[in-house]
Amino acid sequence: MTIDNKTLKLIKNSHIEERDMLLNKLLKDADLSQAKFAKEMQVDASTVNRWIKNNRTIAWNNAEKIAKVLGCHPVDIYKPKNEIKLRSYANWDGYVVDYDKEEQTLISIPYEYYHSNIKAVQINAPGNHSDGEIWLFDLPKAKKFSKYAIGKLCYITASQLFKKKNEKLMKDTNHTCKPLVALLKAKGNGKLSIVNSYTDEPINDLCADIGSEDLEYATPVKAKYDPDMVNFLIK
Repeated sequence: MTIDNKTLKLIKNSHIEERDMLLNKLLKDADLSQAKFAKEMQVDASTVNRWIKNNRTIAWNNAEKIAKVLGCHPVDIYKPKNEIKLRSYANWDGYVVDYDKEEQTLISIPYEYYHSNIKAVQINAPGNHSDGEIWLFDLPKAKKFSKYAIGKLCYITASQLFKKKNEKLMKDTNHTCKPLVALLKAKGNGKLSIVNSYTDEPINDLCADIGSEDLEYATPVKAKYDPDMVNFLIK
């Protein structure tokens, strides 16, 4: 990611004016004393103390150095991380399920990816390298199918049209239209299929042959990261 000078100036000015420095909290989260942090930064302890007490502005170049030491983003030095509630997880079969309310937790979202329509899903696939990862998806305000979703792992929901025309069949077969995290594939005849990324088989019979009009959301994964790691691993 690149930030042009104009954007960088706006970021610096707005947060310097707010005096909303978070260094002290970041040090506590990293279990670093001021003395040890100063040594890592190769600066005087008095400089760190002034940064923490907001007696000295942290310049952007120093914020970049601090970020390397603390394993965060430079913007985190000026602004709290955006947090959203993690409400859902996806099992290996592709079905998205809501956590019980008492199990729902707040998670941090990298500022580059945060917006009001971001959807976070945790992957529940023991034995797979993705197990425990948070996957982020953009939910566009205009709920329509995007060609960029084809061939990608997506967050997928059914349209009202699909639910209506398959209402009797779903009732007879005990199917429900749960959200999915699955692979959207083109069949080559103008139709699509929603398949399990592990087995390459349709999630269920209703997913084997659908049209774009059957989809409400079909948005590809935007970022993946392990919430247990200090640094976000963007894939």
